[in-house]
Amino acid sequence: MSLQQAGVKPVKVQVEQVSAAVFAGGRLFEDLIKNQLQRCLIDRVSIFDLSKVGDIDLSLFAVLFLEYSNDGTDPGPFLSTSRKNGYRGTIVVVMQEKDSMAATELVRAGADRVLILPVDDVEFDLIAEKIRGVHSGTSAIYDTLGSFFQPVEQGVIFLNQSREVVFANDSARVTLAVREENEITDIIDAHCTDTIFEKSRLNGSAITYADIAVKGQESHRLLGLEIWSMNEDGSDGIYLVLIHDFSRWKKLDELRSKFATTLSHRMRTPLTSIRTAVRLLGDSDETIDPEQREKFIDIGWRNVEKLIANLDELQKVFMIESEELSVCRTIVRVKTEVEHLFEEFVEEEKIKGFKLSMPDIMVFTGNGRLKEFLVSAIDAYNLWLPENPFIECSTSVKGESDCFGVSHRSLVVYLRPRTSTWFKTSRESLKDFLAFHEAHRGLVLGRLAAALDGELQISPGNTISLAIPLDPAFDKEKDLVHPLHMMIERADIMGAELSLVDLSITGMEEIPARFRTILEKCLFHHLDGDMVVSTGEKDSSYSLFVNSRSAEEIECLLSEVKADFLQTCRDSGEEVYPSLRWDIRYSRIQGIEGSPIDRLLSV
Repeated sequence: MSLQQAGVKPVKVQVEQVSAAVFAGGRLFEDLIKNQLQRCLIDRVSIFDLSKVGDIDLSLFAVLFLEYSNDGTDPGPFLSTSRKNGYRGTIVVVMQEKDSMAATELVRAGADRVLILPVDDVEFDLIAEKIRGVHSGTSAIYDTLGSFFQPVEQGVIFLNQSREVVFANDSARVTLAVREENEITDIIDAHCTDTIFEKSRLNGSAITYADIAVKGQESHRLLGLEIWSMNEDGSDGIYLVLIHDFSRWKKLDELRSKFATTLSHRMRTPLTSIRTAVRLLGDSDETIDPEQREKFIDIGWRNVEKLIANLDELQKVFMIESEELSVCRTIVRVKTEVEHLFEEFVEEEKIKGFKLSMPDIMVFTGNGRLKEFLVSAIDAYNLWLPENPFIECSTSVKGESDCFGVSHRSLVVYLRPRTSTWFKTSRESLKDFLAFHEAHRGLVLGRLAAALDGELQISPGNTISLAIPLDPAFDKEKDLVHPLHMMIERADIMGAELSLVDLSITGMEEIPARFRTILEKCLFHHLDGDMVVSTGEKDSSYSLFVNSRSAEEIECLLSEVKADFLQTCRDSGEEVYPSLRWDIRYSRIQGIEGSPIDRLLSV
C-alpha cells in the first residue's frame, strides 16, 4: 500500500497565525522565552501564569512553552491533562537545571522537546521552523510523514516532485550544519545528479556520497545519501533521503556489506589470476614453451599491478574516512611537475599523449598530493572512457575579493580529454559516472582537492578543474610541523645537521606580488634534495629547511640567492626594489637531544 493510500490525516491546531503561549513561574523565564520567540518571528506570543491554565483555550496556540524548576514548578500534570483533552500542538518544557529522570517523565507525560537553560538560538530556530511548516499549507501527506520522522535520530529529508525540500527533521539539519530548506536543497542539488534519482525510480533506491564542509569549522563531514523513491508506478513522486553520517554511525550493515562485496571482487579477481598463472608455471608436468611462459608471467605481473592499485585505492578511502590526509606544503613549479608526470602516463600507456598550455607558475602546495590528484583524475578518465584519452592540460589565474575587500588569487588547473564526437554524445557525463558508478573515486578527488586547500569542479563538458590558492595563509601544520618532521627524518637517515632559516623581503611598506614571484624563481633555481621552502609566518616571508649544510654554507647559498634576486629585478626594469634579510632560526645536530628544533615541535 502506498503512502497516498494510507489515509492518515494529521491532527493540527486550527489557528490562522503562528502563535505561542508561555506558561511561566518567574519574570526572568518569561522575558527570556518571549524575546527568543519574537526573534524567531513567531506571530503572537502570550504570557500566562501556570497556576491559571484551566481557563485558557489551548487550541488557539500552535506551541506551548512551560517552565520547570526544582522549587516546585512542575508542568507534568498539566501536560497529561492537555494531551488527554486532545491538544495536538507542540509542547516544549524548559528546565533551569539538567535532570534526566524528570526530563524522561515529562516526555512520557506528553512533552515534544525538553530544553535546558541556557538554550542555544538554533534550538528556538528549529522549533519555530517546524511550527511555521505546519501552517505553511503543505499537503497532509508531508505533515503526516513529518510527525512520524521528526523524533528519529537519523537525518531524514523529504523532497517533492521538483526535488525541493518539504520536510527535514532536526537531525538532518544538525548533520548538514544548516537551518533553512533552501540550503538543504542546494546540498542535494550539488551532490545528487539526475542519474541518482533515475536509479532510485527504477530500482527503488540509490546511494551516493557527499563531502560536506562544516560551516564555521575547518573540517569536512563524509556522508552517505540513500535516496528512496516513495511511489509505485515509476513516475516522479516523493523522495525520501536518509543521511548516513560515517563519523557517528558505525553499524551501517547494508552499506558495509555492499562495500565488502565490491572489495572482495576487486581483490579476488587479480589474486585468482595470479594463483592460476603461478600454478600453471609450477605444476605443469610438461615443459612450457617460452612464448607460453612469457604469457603466464605477463598475466601474473599485470594482476599484481592491479592488486597493488586496488590496495592503494582502499587506503585512500580509509584515509578519507579517518581524515588523515595531512599535507606538507612546499614550492612547486606546476608545469614542470605536470610535464614529468604526464610523460610517465604516456610511458605507462595510461594516455595517448598530452598537450600543455600553461606558464611555469609556482605555488605553495602539497607536491605529493598534487601528483596523487592528477593520478586519480587520469585513472577516473581511464575507467570512464573505453580507450586511453589524449589529455589537454591548461591553467588560468583567477582572482576574487571577499567581503572585506581582500583579494584572493587561485591557480586553476584544467584537464580535458580529447575524444570523438560520437563518444561525447553517447555516454553519461563524467560527473554522473563518479557520483554513482565510481562514487568513492569522486570522493577521493574531492578530499585530495580539500587537502590542497583547493576546490574541485567537474564541468558538463567533462573537464576536471582544480583551483589552488596562489597566496595561501600560513598554516603551522602544513608549513612548519610537517616539513620539519620530513626533513628531520632525512637528516636522521643521512646523519646530517638540519637548519631552519627565516627569509623575508624587506625595505618596502607593502611588497608587490611581482617581487615575491622573482624571489621564488631564484629560490627554486637553487633548490635541491637537501632543501625545502615553505611560506613563512609573516607577510612576504619564507621558511627554509636545509639539510647537510653548515652555517657558513647557508650564508653563501643565500648570498647567491640575493645576488640573483637583485640582478633579476634590475633586468626586469625595476628602478626601486626591496632587499632580503635572513636568519638561521634553529639548528639541529645529529645525536644531540633537546635542540631548539625539537623544542619547536613540542610547542
